[in-house]
Amino acid sequence: MSQVEKDISQQRQQPEIHLLTLSTCFFCSTLKRQLKEAGFQYSYTDLDLLPESERDKQIEELREFNPEESFPVTIIDNVAIVGYQEERIKKELGLS
Repeated sequence: MSQVEKDISQQRQQPEIHLLTLSTCFFCSTLKRQLKEAGFQYSYTDLDLLPESERDKQIEELREFNPEESFPVTIIDNVAIVGYQEERIKKELGLS
């Protein structure tokens, strides 16, 4: 990351970011890497690594707004983005 990118990163407000992911999902891993490289702090839940009862509960809740169960699900300050939508994610983060 260049110095200019670091300066911009420090000036912006850190949104609350939570990812619902799968440990084996390429786009989930890509998104995690991109957020880290851009200097964003985030939390995530790899649904496939949860105990079965907890996983079933999470997936049931997920189906309410994501019936196809597409991953990743990116939640930025209570805005849910289903699937890997790079431009929309950047927009929500104020990067474009």
